[in-house]
Amino acid sequence: MDAGAPVPIRKSGRKPQPKKFSRDEITNLDLLNSASEGEIEAWQYPIGSSSDEEFGFEQAARESDDLEEDVVSSVGAASDRTGIATPPEDSNDDGPYESADGTRAREDADLLMGPRLKDFSQVYTKRRRLEAGTHIRGITDPLGASARGAKGEYLTSLFGPATQDLIHAARSRDQWSEDVALPRRANVSGTRGMRHLFSHTAEKRQVEATEGWNWYFSHGGRQRFEGVQKSQPLSSEQGMAYIPKPSETQRTIFMGPYGSQLRFVLPALQSMSIGEAWGGAPQHGGSEEPKPQPPRSERQKEGWLIHVGTGVRCLEWAPNRAAGTQYLAISTVQPKKNGKNSHLKFSPAFTAQSFPSSIQIWSFSTSKRQAHETLLDADIPPRLKMVICTNWGDPKHLRWCPMPSVPEECEQEEARRPIGLLAGVWSDGHVRVLDIQLEQLAGVQDTQYLQYTSAAFTAKPPSTLCTSVTWLSPTELAVGCANGHLAIWSIYPPPASFPQSCSPTLSTSSAPSPRLYYPLHPSYILSLSTAYPLAPHLLATSSAAGHLRLTSLRSPHTDYVLSPRMRHVPSQVHFSEPCHAFLTADDNDSVKVWPLRRFFSPVNVARIPSAGLCLATGNFHASALAGCADGSVCAVNPIRKMLYPKMMSWQLPVLKHEFRRATEEEREMGDDAGKVRITEGFKLKEANMVQGTKGGTGKAVEGVVVATIWEEEGQVRAVAWGSSVEVGGWVAVGFGSGLVRVEDLAI
Repeated sequence: MDAGAPVPIRKSGRKPQPKKFSRDEITNLDLLNSASEGEIEAWQYPIGSSSDEEFGFEQAARESDDLEEDVVSSVGAASDRTGIATPPEDSNDDGPYESADGTRAREDADLLMGPRLKDFSQVYTKRRRLEAGTHIRGITDPLGASARGAKGEYLTSLFGPATQDLIHAARSRDQWSEDVALPRRANVSGTRGMRHLFSHTAEKRQVEATEGWNWYFSHGGRQRFEGVQKSQPLSSEQGMAYIPKPSETQRTIFMGPYGSQLRFVLPALQSMSIGEAWGGAPQHGGSEEPKPQPPRSERQKEGWLIHVGTGVRCLEWAPNRAAGTQYLAISTVQPKKNGKNSHLKFSPAFTAQSFPSSIQIWSFSTSKRQAHETLLDADIPPRLKMVICTNWGDPKHLRWCPMPSVPEECEQEEARRPIGLLAGVWSDGHVRVLDIQLEQLAGVQDTQYLQYTSAAFTAKPPSTLCTSVTWLSPTELAVGCANGHLAIWSIYPPPASFPQSCSPTLSTSSAPSPRLYYPLHPSYILSLSTAYPLAPHLLATSSAAGHLRLTSLRSPHTDYVLSPRMRHVPSQVHFSEPCHAFLTADDNDSVKVWPLRRFFSPVNVARIPSAGLCLATGNFHASALAGCADGSVCAVNPIRKMLYPKMMSWQLPVLKHEFRRATEEEREMGDDAGKVRITEGFKLKEANMVQGTKGGTGKAVEGVVVATIWEEEGQVRAVAWGSSVEVGGWVAVGFGSGLVRVEDLAI
């Protein structure tokens, strides 16, 4: 168009406004201006505040006692969000991003977010006029949307309008947005790759690791647990009776490079190196004379495959293991006879069932390639260190206490090494906490079998069962119940009010009462998770009623929000701090992100090949893993889609686990175990969010989207990322065939 050409006029008579294009939405935010810094400081939420009044909770309670269920809860944009007393963040390893007057935060925000664009005073004035007569809870005002533009409003609706929230978003973008699907190892400077979360600063971690555990190390908590928790050693023959016996004693596996896979036979409770399938002749796992491994520089794959017997129910890495041996807790399901659960006589969801069961704890050795890289040792095979034997039924849900902990100085001198506090829900309906400790006496190399007759803490709500558990702090548990209630117990109250059932000298007939017992859902709670460490007072729950619910524990009766109703609610919900959101994998073959500030409107970030059964989010990176019913494991980095909604999302099929039943010829020869094939080496692919169309999942038949029923033994039952920053790229995947694969996916 010529310079002198007339500007086109719309039919309405208005001139079209020029469009502004920018690849980075954060630079478009009208955030800072030197002429209005005082107004910005008065407008934004106070940094470091944590009172209910500043978040609008008390005002909401005074205004209404019975709010509608679709009201969005306030999230507390600029709170310190730790739930415990912590020092200010003006001196830590993450840089001085906060100060008493907010000056340093504004200076760093100016450097991270780009140049200042427009005067903020007009936006502030309009906002003040709107807030004068309107109470806003979690939803930004429309005047701010028209003043800042669509891109800025999109980001503030996801992460929050406060300076500190946008700083966290910008730093997460700089740290992890370049990771396409899998996490990268930390570089020497720490500007890329895995690291501690930005809200979990070094000072906060230090306070949680010391003052947060005084009750255990200094105030008698450890001694009290030792007096309450009762266990006795068992022989290997006695202990094996508690491990579910599979119908087959070994598993035939085909794996290796595509087109040249090899056959392996792995006995139960044995392990084999994945590298054997990627270079060399096939070999039976658990042989007395293992094949020598090639040098690490010549290996194409490193990792381990272990056979735990029956199908995996859940698995969890023990936290606070910065270096050295890593421990993995695994629980399995009871085997079926003739296609039925012979040990279940009633509905297992609402009926307590007690029978012998176990939890396996495997150890994995580490090795150092460089000072800042901790790798999975491919030369030392994993060992079954301990088997926890109980008569409480199946362990349905396991959670290690994730809060930082500093081991005792005398740990190496003691006969027992503390591993951590393991909370679990058993099929008898009780929630328990076990203080796990391993024998470390010289010469103790065999598997330890311990029968636990009582736990360090035991509780059960009346007339219902516990279904899921998570940690709120080192002394508090949040438990979901079969009747839709939420129960919060304190495992270590002051000695004067310690529950009688936790005293070794008193009767255990009286169960400790929870400090909070509140109905969140009308039906069965499937899973729950907190937004720790960003906002530990926010709790997300999924229920069989069809809704996800985000609740503030500060005021659960008024401050909550429900998701749109779904046909099948996801069985797991996990929090991802880089996204400021919860993640779920549902039967609609998608991974969804539920932002804290926009919980009612999810964002699809990946399209998985089948229904999602399990999910894992990283604690030291932004990548997530989804396990599917067809045996696929997919990796995705959701923060890329969150920050750039119009950018094509990429996902990586990590592997696919397939199970085939035994044929008639194999049965006649006495082989009823079936065969397993593990395929890997897939390339990145675009995540098409449109289902049932050309280029989508292709599951529409005559206009109807169909679902496939997959073999139970071929499903992915559980996935878990490493629990420390040194091994944050480690992944454990549990399958329905009884196999567990452990490898390092960091690149």
